[in-house]
Amino acid sequence: MVLATSVLVFGYFMLEMLSPWSLGTTLRHIAAAPNCDAARAVGLAPANRGEPGYWPSHDADRDGIACEPWPYPRRTKRRY
Repeated sequence: MVLATSVLVFGYFMLEMLSPWSLGTTLRHIAAAPNCDAARAVGLAPANRGEPGYWPSHDADRDGIACEPWPYPRRTKRRY
């Protein structure tokens, strides 16, 4: 019991020291890690690079936006 409590307290302080976000936002960011459905469920999708909820594995086209709505908007050049 003491060991489990110690691990939880240590984990809490590590999250507080290492994360640039509040504890609640950090926990939501971690909960968003499995996939885009999880990120949407915790309200962190879509996310830009550097924001909570952004995971490189969720950025299919590597444009810096994770969990974009599908289908992606077409990017075409305009001819004038």
